[in-house]
Amino acid sequence: MALPPPRPTLLRRAARRVEQAHALKGWIREARGRSPTLDATFETIERDSGIGGGVLAGALCYRLFVFALPLSFLLVSGLGLLSKALGVDANKIMNSLGLAGKIATQVEPAATRASNWWVALTAFFVLIYVTRGLLRTLAIVQALAWTGSAASVKVSPRSLAIFGAAIVGQLALVAGEGATRHQSTIGAIIALLLVVLGLAGLWLIVSLELPHAEARWSDLIPGSVFYAIGIVCVQIFNILVLGRLLQEKSSTYGALGIAAALLLGLFFAGRVMVGAGVLNATLYDRRARSSLGNS
Repeated sequence: MALPPPRPTLLRRAARRVEQAHALKGWIREARGRSPTLDATFETIERDSGIGGGVLAGALCYRLFVFALPLSFLLVSGLGLLSKALGVDANKIMNSLGLAGKIATQVEPAATRASNWWVALTAFFVLIYVTRGLLRTLAIVQALAWTGSAASVKVSPRSLAIFGAAIVGQLALVAGEGATRHQSTIGAIIALLLVVLGLAGLWLIVSLELPHAEARWSDLIPGSVFYAIGIVCVQIFNILVLGRLLQEKSSTYGALGIAAALLLGLFFAGRVMVGAGVLNATLYDRRARSSLGNS
């Protein structure tokens, strides 16, 4: 009767894993040489890792959360005043605003206990202040993605006004898509395509106000498309997953569960913002290297 072969030792198994890792790296290196698209994808991931994309997304998540609070109070109080003046159903509008509307529904009891006028006015001025902080953080992230340094980042009043207008435009796009989502399948698809185009255009305008080296507006289109598709995916996640999480965690963990669920959605949005800048910077540098190599 033949004896079973001896079991490989721990050292031999570790050596085999190392050999497999080296073989995988070699295969990836060869594949990157054959496919410019794959090479650009890996270079984007490496650039994102080099600047700490996850940490930067966390910083944006915090700023987005701070921004969302006065925005929610302004939405609740403003829509409350609108519903009183024009008979508009404020709840329907908030439900169509995506993540902003979900946050607004959480602060609605606190906002409705005070005078709507005072809440709206106070929230408006606080919102201007936190919007500037959000824009500065976003500018720092973009500067790190493009040049690796954020020493000379400044926020001008013009950039702040454009950024604020872009936020209003994005809320309007999301609200419009949310209002037409349940009417018909074709209408929902058309509305979704229009939202993607609108978000890409808005982010392109914002990107021109952020650090982008010497890139032209056409060099910022890939990141704008990435942002639009990414934000739509985040919105779909908010509809399918986050709403259920808010309902479940609020009854299980209270306010802490609600905050954790909201921060998850905001982190994904921050990741999309970081990725848009990293993608533009990577593709721009690749084109610059290609131009130097051909000259």
